[in-house]
Amino acid sequence: MSPRRRERLPVQLLVFVTWMVGAVGLLPDSARAAEPFVVVAFGDSVTAPRGRTEVYPQLLAAEVSHRGNDIEIVNAGVGGNTTALAKARFQKDVLDASPDLVILMFGINDAAVDVWKDPPASKPRVSLESFRRNLADMASELKTREVEVVLMTPNPIYWTDTTRELYAKAPYLPEEPDGFNVILRDYAQAVREVAAEEEVGLVDVFTAFEEELDRSQAQPTSLVRDGMHPDDPGQRIIADLLIDHLGSAVPDLSRKPFTIWHRSGSKVTMHPRATDVTHDTPHPAVLGPALMKLDDGSVLSVYSTPTSYGGKPGECYIAGRVTRDGGETWEAERELTRLPEGRAAHPTGLRTRSGALHLFFLGYVRFGWNEGNPTDDTQSDLWTAKSDDDGKSWSEPERIFEGYTGSTNGAVETKSGAIVVPFSHYVKDPGRLVSRTAVLATGESSWELGNELDIGGAGDHDGALEPCVYERRDGRLRMLIRTTRGVLWDSHSGDDGLSWSPAEPTDIVSSPSPTHVVRLSDGDLAMVWNPFSRRQLHLAFSSDDGESWGPPASVARGYATYPFVQEHRPGELWIGFIDAHQGWGTTPRARHLKIPVEPFRKTASRKEP
Repeated sequence: MSPRRRERLPVQLLVFVTWMVGAVGLLPDSARAAEPFVVVAFGDSVTAPRGRTEVYPQLLAAEVSHRGNDIEIVNAGVGGNTTALAKARFQKDVLDASPDLVILMFGINDAAVDVWKDPPASKPRVSLESFRRNLADMASELKTREVEVVLMTPNPIYWTDTTRELYAKAPYLPEEPDGFNVILRDYAQAVREVAAEEEVGLVDVFTAFEEELDRSQAQPTSLVRDGMHPDDPGQRIIADLLIDHLGSAVPDLSRKPFTIWHRSGSKVTMHPRATDVTHDTPHPAVLGPALMKLDDGSVLSVYSTPTSYGGKPGECYIAGRVTRDGGETWEAERELTRLPEGRAAHPTGLRTRSGALHLFFLGYVRFGWNEGNPTDDTQSDLWTAKSDDDGKSWSEPERIFEGYTGSTNGAVETKSGAIVVPFSHYVKDPGRLVSRTAVLATGESSWELGNELDIGGAGDHDGALEPCVYERRDGRLRMLIRTTRGVLWDSHSGDDGLSWSPAEPTDIVSSPSPTHVVRLSDGDLAMVWNPFSRRQLHLAFSSDDGESWGPPASVARGYATYPFVQEHRPGELWIGFIDAHQGWGTTPRARHLKIPVEPFRKTASRKEP
């Protein structure tokens, strides 16, 4: 127990505890190590809690242990703080917490020149020399108390519409891509120098951000969307740098198992427990993340290629690749079907209980929008093709719906044997999307359409769009609908999808992105979707037919959206999604992962279905 820890106990009690532990040995090792290792993260708004963003102190708390036990994180970040303001609260917010380790991250506010004021400022809020002295004073005081210290350089800042509006004048250089950092660079260098002079730890966030952007060739807003505050990808970089430093510099601190995310491509990272099973392709565009299980347990990936939606009629086709060893290797690409007069795109798939494989895909022709409505020649029909020999051959494409549809998003076979395909399409005055289903009843050869689900709206991405459907235990169907209103909407059908109740909002938070739901072999539901943004794909489970959902867990980060999920075997999910970080028109990329269920299965308390 260090001297600063002894201050927490009365001297007489400390002597007694020391005698009991050391001389008599009555307490087990686990009890001796029960006192938590306390870390104070002291900084500005980059450190402070920021709504849905997982800031680096949260990531440290979840991913770092001390002698196998959780650490205690004190987030002492305050938005707008300079080192001068921080020193005024240093005793209360840092020293009084009796920390074992303190992380100091300042600089953005110190270096800021408030040129937006009237009259405009001409100097930084805190001079460079004062900034150096303030950091050195705090580091020195912590060292005298035998507290581990880590200094972090600030992250770079970048031009956005908002930062240009506020700061696009001298001494900044708005005409230069890096002109917002002309002053901050000196403050970052001062942090490096203070760390060397005080002989304390250094984590160089500024350099790491620059190296990451240089490596990935991404826009700065991929890390710092508002130009100043790191979003989840940026916070992830900070946390990983810190964890790597602490693991080598501070005794008994280590990274917890299954906390290292791994890359898939240049932008996406996958959960530590996930295995990347993304297959390669000879073409730039791979659109469609659907997967189908074959008779022998192999998996067929179906997608459209070699372009996205563009190109000449007939150029874009539906392709497939098979893995027979759990995703380690994939067989060569095979063409499955093609539309001579359109571009076959964005397929999804269904394997029925009889073993038949069904493809559902778009036949994109053209898109146009004029005065609040789709033009008359706007067309992207819904098509299907079928295989009765495990994907070796496919029927000629059959058109299910003529109009302009959004992407298909899975399909279901009901208990009665009906095949139900959810989709959305444009209507006019005003132009918007409505959701509905196409239904192939058992024994029938023609498709019927369910009623339209119209929630209003106006715009080419507004309304009720890109739904998914799952069957409840009682045989009713539930549709979950993408909207622009912050939550998914739902509707129910009691006749295999031919008629639907009016759509209503749910309490499932969602970005304007689709979801996919699958029933597991044990009866629970698994849902994959983008609750907050398309930059993170989440997985959640329900044991009560979707009335409530357990806490969502992020399984992929970067640009990860339009998911498809299937249970490959009990306890193992395969999830496909689209990485479209360079846009949908050129090189969207299907990616796939497999992941165990049990580490993520946290369902909400059960309700009656």
